[in-house]
Amino acid sequence: MKPVKFRSKAIQSINVQITYFEENAPHVVKPFRKDMRSTISLIQTFPLIGHKGDVVNTLEIVSVKFRYIIVYVVEDKYLDIVRVFFRGQNR
Repeated sequence: MKPVKFRSKAIQSINVQITYFEENAPHVVKPFRKDMRSTISLIQTFPLIGHKGDVVNTLEIVSVKFRYIIVYVVEDKYLDIVRVFFRGQNR
């Protein structure tokens, strides 16, 4: 299982979404975090499971439950989480 590194834009997107849920639907925060962990665990175990991304050398995976898109790069020693996009968010 490859370790994961998050770029600052990915962390920022995740934090914005969690803040939104905390303010508007607090009951969703825990399931959202669980879904995020599950999706990341999936790509750690099967790094090539995603489809080709819009940007060269990236892969994308869509979360089943919350339908966010994780854009990532498979490096030799780790997974690089480049961005996380949520419904309605401009790429």
